[in-house]
Amino acid sequence: MRYVDSNIFISNLIGDNRLGEAAKKYLEAVASGKEAAVTSVHTMIEIYAFLKGKKLSEQKIAGILNDIMSHGVTLLPFEPIFFKEALTMTKKGWKLGDAIHYATMMKHNIKEIVTDDAHFDGLKNIERIDILKTSF
Repeated sequence: MRYVDSNIFISNLIGDNRLGEAAKKYLEAVASGKEAAVTSVHTMIEIYAFLKGKKLSEQKIAGILNDIMSHGVTLLPFEPIFFKEALTMTKKGWKLGDAIHYATMMKHNIKEIVTDDAHFDGLKNIERIDILKTSF
């Protein structure tokens, strides 16, 4: 079971020149059942905020989020303790969103994250899966 960061979903949505095709292949592997993936409610909020910044209607955004959820990604809850832990982590230089992802992973004993964020490299108990270097 791998945790999927919002940048993978967003790279697929926008057809990012560098990550878009790899993100698409990974998410297709999840949809087909070849890969097992989870993410959190927080990820959906990050994607929502990104899409809202693109001036999309609420209906369009809801449709996109529904499409994401229909492709086999399990959605983990957002718990208040994750926010509290993340606030503490920001004092150590973490971005709040990434700290929430990390806290969610630790609570659910998830050891792999699919992300482009290299700052997940070298963390104890976490392996970053680089979709540009991994075939699915």
